[in-house]
Amino acid sequence: QRPREAAAYVEALHAIERETERLGRIVEDLLMLARADAGERPIERQRVFLDDVALDAAEAARAIADRRFVRLEVDRFEEAAIDADPSLVRQRVMILLDNAIKFTPANGIVRVGVEATSSVATLSVTDTGVGIPSGQLPHVFERFYRGDPARTRADARDGAASEGAGLGLSIARWIAEEHGAALKIESQSGQGTRVMVQ
Repeated sequence: QRPREAAAYVEALHAIERETERLGRIVEDLLMLARADAGERPIERQRVFLDDVALDAAEAARAIADRRFVRLEVDRFEEAAIDADPSLVRQRVMILLDNAIKFTPANGIVRVGVEATSSVATLSVTDTGVGIPSGQLPHVFERFYRGDPARTRADARDGAASEGAGLGLSIARWIAEEHGAALKIESQSGQGTRVMVQ
């Protein structure tokens, strides 16, 4: 209702765009979980290599890491053929990388790796971030669980507050379970987090 500089309008429109994208991602996540609950999300299995999928996801996540001054490193990578839905497996890796980057402060490190034995392929994502208090670990897979407000406040310092709605790990666990895998988290407050899928 009053005149403003052009830069103020540009800033406001960018903020609206970011919020629209965030809300869009939340709606997509909710729809995926609703379809999963109703058994309407078919799993399209094919022979894929977990290491290739993880490497592709890591390259996509590197841009996010760079913006937050977090170093994303590729750890041990072994060829690991699995029967899986490639789009869902990639989404699972992206969720884990995004979480690790989000809760790792500037100059921290996130590592992703794939190891294989004759019967098991293991994906791991490790970070040097703020960690998760032991009392919260049993709840991290609950829908809409956001954890310690201090973690959210730390995230806000990087301009990324309220990016998610506490749905990512629920989706990642559902994807793992649909593929007969288990998702495990090891973490201590202030000492980083390690997530493994095998």
